[in-house]
Amino acid sequence: MGLATPLISATCLAQSAVPIQLGWRAPANCPQEAQVRRKLRDLLGAMPGESAQSRLRAEGQIEAVGERFRLTLNIHYDRVNGTRVVQASSCEDLGGVAAITLALLFRAEQSSNTPLTARDLGGSSSDRATAGAQNGSSLPPTASERADASAQAANHERNVPDERTRADERTRADERTRADERTRADERTGTSAADESNSASSGFVFRAPILRGDVGVLPKPSYGFGAAVGFQHGAWRFLASGSIWLPQSQEAVILPDYGARYQRVSAELSGCRALLSTRFELAPCALLSLDEASARGSGASLAPTTGRTTWLSVGAGIDGLWRLNRRAALLLGVNGRIALTRPRFVSEGVGELHQVGVASLGLVLGCQWNL
Repeated sequence: MGLATPLISATCLAQSAVPIQLGWRAPANCPQEAQVRRKLRDLLGAMPGESAQSRLRAEGQIEAVGERFRLTLNIHYDRVNGTRVVQASSCEDLGGVAAITLALLFRAEQSSNTPLTARDLGGSSSDRATAGAQNGSSLPPTASERADASAQAANHERNVPDERTRADERTRADERTRADERTRADERTGTSAADESNSASSGFVFRAPILRGDVGVLPKPSYGFGAAVGFQHGAWRFLASGSIWLPQSQEAVILPDYGARYQRVSAELSGCRALLSTRFELAPCALLSLDEASARGSGASLAPTTGRTTWLSVGAGIDGLWRLNRRAALLLGVNGRIALTRPRFVSEGVGELHQVGVASLGLVLGCQWNL
């Protein structure tokens, strides 16, 4: 019994010792580390003697994924790393998968003078290793056996697609279906917007209310309101508008007790062509305007008198329309004008009070209605 005890211990140690460092985690009902080591030792047989050394290290983990089990095997060879992932309906097979994978890598390491590569460590192993585990192979596979196993695995891979591949295909099909639905929805939206634009492409146009502001005409910035009516055909729009401006007062610079009070009205013709004719429209415009201004002088010893003058201006601008629906739109426009004549406002005894500027800049805000 004394002689048998060390002999049995040595035998157990020889069976459990393997030249590959292995870390293992698995649920209680799955193969544990000792079982994987024993399977690996059986596969290696007598080949790895006492002096056999390996630079392979591995960490394996089995985890449940729905009704299936997944083995993640991280393999390290010096500084080269690889990962193999295997799925099976039973976790019992996954311990054999890990053992067969490590045994084949160990044999390749010992029989070849070239170091293992990342491709060797991370190649596809799911179906080949599963086939080996299901066959119950316990002897070290020969070169012909490995070739047969590879051929069987290739046939298995061709005949039975991997579950993840089918899931990926279903995911891609769903994404294509959703993309097609979005495309059709965008087409319907674009068609609807085009129909709305076309329905409003011809007919009468009415703008009211219109709020206006400009600088460069009278001594101070002017503010007014008005309305416009016209006709639209296709991308072209022609409008006639009228505006009434709020009065403003001015004091003479040299004689503060003297000054004038201005009142102004204006009429305008415009022709515009839309460049963008969707929900948001931009349209450059050409303008011809007629302004009439009256000035009434004020001051000590001056009899109040009113003078009137008119002048023409030409200009250009751009209108921006945001269509709320096929009938209504919000308007924002910017324009610039050049006066063809520059009237002067002169007070008797005081001199010139103001002269209309060469150029003016205006802003328009309002609503447009397509009738």
